[in-house]
Amino acid sequence: MGYNVVEEYIEFLKKKYLDFFKMIFRNKYQKNLCLPFLEKYISVRYFNETNYLTEKDFINRVNKELVDLAEKIANDDNVDDVKNIVALFGYIVYFDDVCVIEHDVELINTLVNDKVIKIDNKEGLKAYLKEWYVDLRKGKDNFDHVLSTKDFTLLEERVYRKLYYLTLAHNVKISNLYSEYAIDRAYNTGTVGEDKLFIEYILASHRVLESAIRLDFSRYYLVDFVSSLYPKEKKSSRLLEVINNPLTKKFIVIRITYSDYKDNKQRINDLINDGYTYALELDSKYTGNADELVLFPYILVNEDSPEYELFARVKDKIKSKVVKL
Repeated sequence: MGYNVVEEYIEFLKKKYLDFFKMIFRNKYQKNLCLPFLEKYISVRYFNETNYLTEKDFINRVNKELVDLAEKIANDDNVDDVKNIVALFGYIVYFDDVCVIEHDVELINTLVNDKVIKIDNKEGLKAYLKEWYVDLRKGKDNFDHVLSTKDFTLLEERVYRKLYYLTLAHNVKISNLYSEYAIDRAYNTGTVGEDKLFIEYILASHRVLESAIRLDFSRYYLVDFVSSLYPKEKKSSRLLEVINNPLTKKFIVIRITYSDYKDNKQRINDLINDGYTYALELDSKYTGNADELVLFPYILVNEDSPEYELFARVKDKIKSKVVKL
């Protein structure tokens, strides 16, 4: 499994659901027709990207999005196929844990006997679907098993409404010969401090994905980024690649200092333009310029610091949320 766990999971689902359409349509299967609907479903289901945010019922929301897409794609030659594809998502939402399945076999029986969805060849279909569904469940369970660990734990601290600061705690037993200070230095500085961020970003991504699977998009997570990574472009790029997908780019917020932003401004601005989300922590280098803050949804500042006095003069000029440390 790669480091980008959300991307891995989404690619797994794409493959399985395209296999599902292939089983239903058989020799009439058209990947180029099914794929746009599947991608639209995934963007709504897992990335919370929709034109109908005020529609609280997810089934209604995703149906509206699929119908809108159908109106753009359907023509005289494919209209029946498009109707079938949209109707099949009424079953995918059950297979995909949006709706609860009490009896898996009954759902597959209902699909095979559905009079609305036109299935030309039903020979062996029930058995194929059962095997496909078992493999889908097994793949999801294996995914969770691979990411489970007893060696590390993510700790959450609420720092703002809907924003939680994550820290990585280790459960690895260390000899009592070492002081707490020595352990902290070894764990949080140097290459170990850099490398543990890979674990933190992977586990944070999994946490965001678990929330998305439950259709819970209410939590954003603040993670660290150490200064020593900036000169190491390849390593820092590998770290950012862990969260390089629409879901984690939106819900994982990278914490950086103002000093690091000044020293790496163009690079960070480019990453923001690429969809990454950053929180800016003001430090002694901040001079009170409001224009430098507009790209950041969160500004972190110590209320008792000189930086807060400078920031207080300009905070009404920006829309950023202020997190007091």
